[in-house]
Amino acid sequence: MKFTNALKKSKKIVSVEIQPPKLGENVTQLYNFLDELVELDVRFINITYHPEQIVGYYKKKGKNFPISRRKKPGTTGVAGAIVGKYGDKNVEPVPHVICTGFDKYNTEEYLVELAYLSVENIVALRGDNPKDEHGNPLPFPDVPGGNKHANELIEQIINLREGFYVGAEKGFPMNFCIGAACYPEMHPDSPSFKQELFWTREKVNAGADYLITQMFFDNDKYYEFVENAKVDVPIIPGIKPLTTYNQLTVLPKIFACKMPKKLVDKIEKVKDNKEDIAKIGFEWCVEQALDLRKNGVPSLHFYETNTINSSVKKVIQYL
Repeated sequence: MKFTNALKKSKKIVSVEIQPPKLGENVTQLYNFLDELVELDVRFINITYHPEQIVGYYKKKGKNFPISRRKKPGTTGVAGAIVGKYGDKNVEPVPHVICTGFDKYNTEEYLVELAYLSVENIVALRGDNPKDEHGNPLPFPDVPGGNKHANELIEQIINLREGFYVGAEKGFPMNFCIGAACYPEMHPDSPSFKQELFWTREKVNAGADYLITQMFFDNDKYYEFVENAKVDVPIIPGIKPLTTYNQLTVLPKIFACKMPKKLVDKIEKVKDNKEDIAKIGFEWCVEQALDLRKNGVPSLHFYETNTINSSVKKVIQYL
């Protein structure tokens, strides 16, 4: 089922975002975690896609050339596993599609493979910058014949609805339900909130069917963003329970989300007690979720790390 059709039937739809296992890791833990989500009646599983990272260099004619690998491959495989293992329970994979490192032909091939798996829902993103061997971000690559921004990627996917392929004169239409990202507290590359709103509307104008926010910990940021965005598609709030002390600084650094002082003060008081930190994070996330539902949000989206007995699972159980 398309995500937007599910939203029309219920406002208690829950989606969870997971990551493919790292290269070399056992996939069993991920499948065990998916089993638990399915038992909780989670209907939509978003699957991240990670660009290549430089892992070393080789020398040729006196010059160093980078060796790149994807450290978290498997987005297509996980999507296929969800269709195969949980399709009879109406669980839908929502794989991410990114611009990073793809030209339009690569993108088209990837989308064709997803369509072969009967995937109906995707999230179209610019994607993260590639990283060097130390994990530091590199400049966003300019791939010849590729999409540089999410709105361009969305336009390409919309063209496929009419059967217009890059690599063929005409093809069978692929009608994906398209999600896109939005940033209530601004993307790190946005120079202003006004520019952030402009790019958000560009994605909707290009054809995005709905938006999912970056994680936030202050609901007022979401309400303010929705009021100012003025778009006619659902904006799904994305939230995550804090579980460790270092997330107070790590998450804002990676995702540009601000931590409310009240939350920081609570965790600072118990910073040496892991159980108390997880309890505060759980309670904060539950309060966010209940307040969001009280104010009529279309659905809830949770950011996860694929851990058994996770705080996300406990929040969903509580709800």
